[in-house]
Parts: sequence; C-alpha cells; structure tokens
Amino acid sequence: MISAYFREFELRLEDAKIIADKNIDFREFSATEGMLSGRLLFVDGSMLEFMEYLKEEKRLKYRFHLINKEGNMVFRYDNAPHHRDISSFPHHKHLPDNVSESNEKGIMEMLDEIETLISNAMAIREKSRVR
Repeated sequence: MISAYFREFELRLEDAKIIADKNIDFREFSATEGMLSGRLLFVDGSMLEFMEYLKEEKRLKYRFHLINKEGNMVFRYDNAPHHRDISSFPHHKHLPDNVSESNEKGIMEMLDEIETLISNAMAIREKSRVR
C-alpha cells in the first residue's frame, strides 16, 4: 500500500536530526500507486530535491538531486533512460565530473547516504577545531 510507504517516510523524517526544513508532496493515485516529491533542507545548508513514482511496490521513476549550500551539485541519482553505455542502465549516479554505475535508489537510502555525508563532514570540522 502506497499510504504505508508514505507513513514510513514521514516516520523516518521525524528521526532525522539533520533536517532543518522540508516541503513534501504526497500524491496517492490509488492504493498501490503514488508519487512522493519535494525538497529537504539540511542543517549544513545543503538541499535534496527528489521525486519517486511508485506502482505496486515498484519504483518506476526516481530522481534525487543533492546540492551544497553554494548551489553546486554534490550528486544526482536517477533512472532516466540515457547513459546507455553504463552497465547499470537505466540506474546511474551523476557526480560533478562524471556519471557512474548505481543500483536503484529510494528516498530512505538517500537519507542514509546524506546523514553519513553530513556526519562525516561535521566530525572532520570538529577534529580540526579541537587541534
């Protein structure tokens, strides 16, 4: 049920300590089809713009675009049908300098990855401040 997925996402957001602000749109087209989209602003000033279109527990379309506080791309995962030369086609990850292979991604995995990035950056800043 799509409503259960939406609720799981809402609960995950409540646990996330790195989110400063959010703007989320939940669209339920039927009991098994829906779209989740929006923006998450993180405590470090970075922002994730995202969209997932799901039907019958399959992620038909997705896009997760993370930019830093300066507005520069950190990464973007999507399954747009381009980059046919990548072995994980249509799934791929854009980085500032290249496009690489990727598994299919969902919003929960994005939150995990971004939490790790922010936590690691904060730990590095803390270590340099202590010295």
